[in-house]
Amino acid sequence: MLEGKIIKFYRELKNMTQKELGDGICSGTHVSKIERGLTEVSDETIQFLADRLQIDIQNEMNLYRNVELLLRKWEEAIIMKLDVKTETIKKQLEQIPLLQIPDFYRTHTLLLTRYYILTEQRKKTETLLQEMEKWTELSHREQSMLVHIKGIYGLQMKHDYYEAIDLLKQVDPTYYNNPEYYYHMAVAYHSTNSRVLSYYYASKALSFFEKSHCYARVIETEMLMLIQIEQEPTSGPQNEKYIELIEMCENFGLEKQKALLLHNFGYHSILHGHFEDACQYYKESMQLKDPSTSNYLGSLEGYVNAATLLGKEPATNILKLAEKGLKTARENRSTTFVHFFQMHIYRLKKQDDEYYHYLETELYPHLKKLGYVLPAEHYEIILFDFYNKNGDAGRANEYAKYIADKNRRTNQFV
Repeated sequence: MLEGKIIKFYRELKNMTQKELGDGICSGTHVSKIERGLTEVSDETIQFLADRLQIDIQNEMNLYRNVELLLRKWEEAIIMKLDVKTETIKKQLEQIPLLQIPDFYRTHTLLLTRYYILTEQRKKTETLLQEMEKWTELSHREQSMLVHIKGIYGLQMKHDYYEAIDLLKQVDPTYYNNPEYYYHMAVAYHSTNSRVLSYYYASKALSFFEKSHCYARVIETEMLMLIQIEQEPTSGPQNEKYIELIEMCENFGLEKQKALLLHNFGYHSILHGHFEDACQYYKESMQLKDPSTSNYLGSLEGYVNAATLLGKEPATNILKLAEKGLKTARENRSTTFVHFFQMHIYRLKKQDDEYYHYLETELYPHLKKLGYVLPAEHYEIILFDFYNKNGDAGRANEYAKYIADKNRRTNQFV
């Protein structure tokens, strides 16, 4: 009986015993049976109990029926990255005490964790994840939703891509009707340089977002697929596609997606030796981001790299930016960016010995540990060249072996 559930919730919220609630109305035993739905009860008795709890029972029943719908709409808004709708529904839910009732508590906690990841609130995310580790007897849907959220956390906050893949593989689409997780699979595989799998999962996610008419996520997914294409040696420059997607963002007012596209366009420009263009795109990307976030740090690091390669700006100016980035990265506990900015500082100060020592003992092991395949391979070549140039064939061969192992073929030729 719904009235019983509501009465029990508010009684416990007010720290009342069943006997105290029923005093002068009915026995504590009868209150217990009402709460468990084990007895018939008159409307008059329910009203007396509700009055003692100082609640409008009819209003609370209507709210109860509305909570499930609100939670579903909130999940959709988070998935589709509809920022205004996400915030509006969150505020609505915060006004409903019944959200803490067992029927809704777990779903709300799971969605709240997704919200904190979306808004880059790391401490709050980790607090809820620690709480959820203690949960038992999860439904199939709750279990899949939880591993999906852990996968997103692994991708976006821990940057542990292999762990993210292992978690996302546990999602069971039979019980969890959210194909968005294919997008996160695609990002994880992209981050481990598995281009074919990344493109495959991105195409599955794209189909879902297109059917949902979610242009923000369509753009993000097409951008991810574009990155896989441009990494193929025969693909050639993809400038027109980047410009087309940026214009789509402007047409739909999608600033976050535009910022991400500009960042990727900057990286794309570096790959093709267009360092001046790269500086411009990274700068435009930074203008659309919060300077205290890791997303901003990524574009700042890209700008420092492009400006250094371009060689037009005084090294002292670029050095100040790198030092600013290092300070912010330390404050944010963004270990990867701490390493990258420290490397830039050594390079800009022309401290070659410190640069290569730090690369070999700090940055390279960090990249290997987290599964950052592409940058790890890049620095293996740099370390190979360094030791080869300095006549240390033994150390050079160590890195040559890493490179060779990744390029071995199973085909055997005579």
